[in-house]
Amino acid sequence: MKTLRTFADPMPAQLLRARLEGSGIPACVRDENTAMLATYAIGGVKVEVADDDLDRASQFLAAESPVSPEA
Repeated sequence: MKTLRTFADPMPAQLLRARLEGSGIPACVRDENTAMLATYAIGGVKVEVADDDLDRASQFLAAESPVSPEA
């Protein structure tokens, strides 16, 4: 798995995951529960995709309205 984007808050991470999956790109949110306790210590909430999907997911992000990372 590769980290596509990192957020300080889990909500935008979940929204991005849902948009990716709605476009046929499987994704997961990592460190969501831990981040609520120590966001900066662990590097934030991460949206991850399979290595093979990283280019397609990056193109998806570039094509849609910008999502501002919070971390």
